Amino acid sequence: MKRAKAHNSLRCPCCGEIRGPQEQQVFLKQLEAEVPARTYITLSGVWLGNAYWHDAKKGGVDWACDECMQSLRAVKGQPAKQLFYDFAPHFAYFDKTKTCRDCGLEFTFSKAEQLHWYEQLRFWVQAEKVRCGPCQQLKKQHDQFSQLMAANNFTDHEALQEIIAYYLRNKAYAKAKQFLATGRSRFAEGSVEFSRLDTLLNNVRNIEQQVRD
Repeated sequence: MKRAKAHNSLRCPCCGEIRGPQEQQVFLKQLEAEVPARTYITLSGVWLGNAYWHDAKKGGVDWACDECMQSLRAVKGQPAKQLFYDFAPHFAYFDKTKTCRDCGLEFTFSKAEQLHWYEQLRFWVQAEKVRCGPCQQLKKQHDQFSQLMAANNFTDHEALQEIIAYYLRNKAYAKAKQFLATGRSRFAEGSVEFSRLDTLLNNVRNIEQQVRD
């Protein structure tokens, strides 16, 4: 079997510098001891070497040079704690600048948060954070709101308060009033449920009036 000429240098994705094999020692030891052996062999029988190393050559692997590790710009990943199959594990974590899917602003996916994602929460290694913190919080609130609305339970006072709070945060006064009026119509006037919904409806009207004033 023919062997291709060795490729010695890699560009560190953390610092962007070209690093020779003497500056890749942490990464090379990880390839040797911490992941299943994977090699590239061409159809003509040329052995190209470790598949993860060649993927790193093409910029498809998160690893870091020894200097980045020593300076703590990057922290060492532990593939044994990660879920991976078709994608390379994270051999190192370093801060990444990403663009939020919702607002379009840049945010930092920190190395500490990545480690938490992939080694503690054990998300698949190909999972990526796509929203900034504020947008992620808004999405969480929207998802919770959708679940509460789907329950369609007008007797759960705590759930009603959460739904109305969501409407008020978004200044959707008309929707809040419509929601409460619909719920109130389902109960007999004078009942506990009717009175509770009527009180909430009046509270929303008062808040709306205060905002207008």
